[in-house]
Amino acid sequence: MNKKRFSSGKRLAVAMIVVSLFLIILLAFAIGMVISNRDEYHHKALAQATGTGKTILAKPGIILDANGTRLADNVKVSRLILDPSVAQATEKNAPGTIEKTAEIIAEAFSLSKEDLVRVLSDPENEHLAYLRFEKDNVHTEEEMAKYNELVAAFQEEKKEHNANAGKDGNKITAKVEGVWFEEEYRRTYPLNSTLSKVIGYTTKDATTGLIGLELQYNDILRGTNGKEFIYIDENGNKTREVTDRLDGQTIITSLDAKVAKILQEEIANYMAEWGGKRVNAMVIDPRNGEIIAMASDTDFDLNDPSNLSALYTEEELENPEELYLLQEAFKGRKSVLEGMTHEEQLTALLQQVQINHCVSGTYEPGSTAKALTLATGIETGIIKPDDSYYCDGAIQVGKYTIHCHMNTFCGDLKPIEAFGRSCNVCFVRMVEKIGSEAFSKYQELFNLGQKTNVDLPGEANTSALIYPEDRLGEIELATNAFGQGFNVTMLQLASAYASIINGGYYYQPHVVTRIEDSAGNIVKEVEPVLVRRTVSESTAEYMREAFRYVVTNGTANGYLLRQEYDFGGKTGASEKLPRGTGDYVVSFIGGAPLHDAKFLLYVEIDVPDVEDQSSSLPAQDMAAKIFDRLFVYFNVYKMAADDAYTYDWSKLGDYKGMSDAQGGVSFVDDPDQSIDWLFDEGKDDHN
Repeated sequence: MNKKRFSSGKRLAVAMIVVSLFLIILLAFAIGMVISNRDEYHHKALAQATGTGKTILAKPGIILDANGTRLADNVKVSRLILDPSVAQATEKNAPGTIEKTAEIIAEAFSLSKEDLVRVLSDPENEHLAYLRFEKDNVHTEEEMAKYNELVAAFQEEKKEHNANAGKDGNKITAKVEGVWFEEEYRRTYPLNSTLSKVIGYTTKDATTGLIGLELQYNDILRGTNGKEFIYIDENGNKTREVTDRLDGQTIITSLDAKVAKILQEEIANYMAEWGGKRVNAMVIDPRNGEIIAMASDTDFDLNDPSNLSALYTEEELENPEELYLLQEAFKGRKSVLEGMTHEEQLTALLQQVQINHCVSGTYEPGSTAKALTLATGIETGIIKPDDSYYCDGAIQVGKYTIHCHMNTFCGDLKPIEAFGRSCNVCFVRMVEKIGSEAFSKYQELFNLGQKTNVDLPGEANTSALIYPEDRLGEIELATNAFGQGFNVTMLQLASAYASIINGGYYYQPHVVTRIEDSAGNIVKEVEPVLVRRTVSESTAEYMREAFRYVVTNGTANGYLLRQEYDFGGKTGASEKLPRGTGDYVVSFIGGAPLHDAKFLLYVEIDVPDVEDQSSSLPAQDMAAKIFDRLFVYFNVYKMAADDAYTYDWSKLGDYKGMSDAQGGVSFVDDPDQSIDWLFDEGKDDHN
């Protein structure tokens, strides 16, 4: 019996010890939490104490172009807040308060005095301490200055009047009460639509970036608000504590607003004279991957980003499903588009308008990709500069017939001549020698199918839009050689071209070059990132000569011949899916001066509004006008004339009806649509 009692007592003691240890551990944990979070708990206590709390606004950082031009700026505004509870309480002891308060507010901000009096004196608002008189209206610093002047003038008048009224005189008792202001910053964009898709925009209160650089660099641009706590303890002592604000940082970019304006103007000129479904242009620095400018025919006003009326007529906006951008976005899903409400269609259209096609859109590059095929062949040594390839107008690849780009056969051509004439047949013969292994390897070296990791949001993923080596069959390899059958973004191809022109150095494209704090101190210098070597200097020199050849002796001789300048590039015309409709994307990409290129220009026109879309002449025409202006802007000087012409291109005509290509005839005969193009209609949107 005693043994059992002892055992029970022992168990009880052990239990008490365990409970005590648990309580000690729990207490230690609580003390630790209090110590580690003492600031947070302290401020929570302050917030619950008798007193007030005030937010100290952080000023967002600005965005500058390479020349110091402000691309995104701030303006401080104040929102009118009414406190009827205070106004009505004050009115009881100081008659005339509501009338005078309403009078001053109305005069300062051009508001209705009658409405203000009604709201401030409404019995139903007696206990209302926070009321936004106008939901979206904010007031500028100039308006606030006027308000403060009116208040000060009234107080001075009241003081003087009451001083002269005597003891029994009719004194002014009214006060300006029941009104205060919330401050916030609003984002402004001084250049309106210029570089709109690159810069992006924020929410109305500038607290959140939505697209472009504003989104990409949201965290460092926004800053962190501070806080002021004023509280009174039980003894009536007043204490003030302040947590300092941290202003947003400034980002300095490689962008050049003047170059962007040139692109915008020439795109507008082209659209006014000829037209097309979608037009984009970009300029980069091939020496370091810096993006200089991007522009499109749908650049929008950053200060009014949801306004579509500047881009489309009322009639077009009544039937948005008929607009090209939506038709392309919902290709293969027409029923989805038709099932949307009108409001949903407008929202979808706005999203398409604001997409940066240079970064987020994909398309088949067409003959501009021949530069990568030729560079691969020369770099591997599989293709020799003095080789000869024969074109009789078409070539059979399995059961398919591939046509030459030209109206007639080309005969025997060296690689540089085939490049200049953009001969499909010769390039098919060249890629048959190169083979799928080397071709696929150099696609990877040129970064096709991979993201460039540019510091802009929304870069398209093209990993599923190129053929891996094990899927490069005979016909796929042949069509890929001249830029059909796989997709790129404009930025991908421009970066690959830059590496060829600059001697084989592939740089990661980027926009931001420096970050500074609000005091102007450098926080970070963004150095160019060399990703890899693509080709040797000897191959690059050969390709630079090939680019020159295109504009002196080749397909760009008709519109882009600038005989006294050291520049060149490559034309492109890509037939859209489904094949045989006569719809093309045409382009030109090139740089100057080629011996030490300062800039690379890329223009792309989606479905140009001309009789024969299969010609690159519309893109050449627009590019020529841009080049002429960029030569001057970048101080590209004239050089000795080169008169070594091999072919007579004088009969090219103009692109209103005549061209150097087969008018809308498919490059590849595929009547039963049996080729797997990776992105057939219904599988993927390749544009």
